[in-house]
Amino acid sequence: MTVYIKAEDSVCIHNPDVKIKDVASIYCTDKDMEQKVKEAKLFHFQRRGNEREIVSILKAVEVIKEIDKTAEVVNMGPEDFIIYLKEVTQEKKWAHYLKIAGVCLVAFFGASFSIMSYNTDVGIDDLFATVYQLVMGTPPKGPTILHLAYTAGLAIGIIVFFNHAGKIKLTDDPTPFEVQMRLYERDVNDTLMIDAGRKKEEQDVSS
Repeated sequence: MTVYIKAEDSVCIHNPDVKIKDVASIYCTDKDMEQKVKEAKLFHFQRRGNEREIVSILKAVEVIKEIDKTAEVVNMGPEDFIIYLKEVTQEKKWAHYLKIAGVCLVAFFGASFSIMSYNTDVGIDDLFATVYQLVMGTPPKGPTILHLAYTAGLAIGIIVFFNHAGKIKLTDDPTPFEVQMRLYERDVNDTLMIDAGRKKEEQDVSS
């Protein structure tokens, strides 16, 4: 009998009693065995609240072997994975909207400051004034069509590059933000697992 197991790199749960099905996908031709493995207890968090634990896949293999010593376990996923225990809290709507407003303001003013600093550094106003005078023959008196086209082009370019405008996505491809977040998440998980392995804090097979 062969049991195929594929764990996620990291999972978030809300119950301190962790079952194998909470962290991994299981397949076995014997459906009774498959169900037993899914419901088997893998780990228990001693404390409630926000906790995390790094677990070796060998821990899951050990649990499966306790169910059936003759079972052959084939790992199709990572060798180690992270379990996050998150306490369920009901956040008030006003606090949620306040956080959204704060993030929007920080992003807006931060981006505005960066764009203005860049425009000042390259002298975009002097450039537009020179181009306008060359074409029209007279110096500009205030904002020109060049400023309008530059502003519109900047907004369109940002939307196209980031593939995101509010809830609308131009394509099904992940946005640059999503790609960077996944890379950051992977780097954090790798660091946590390496540190846990060095400190011998990883949940492994019983010695």
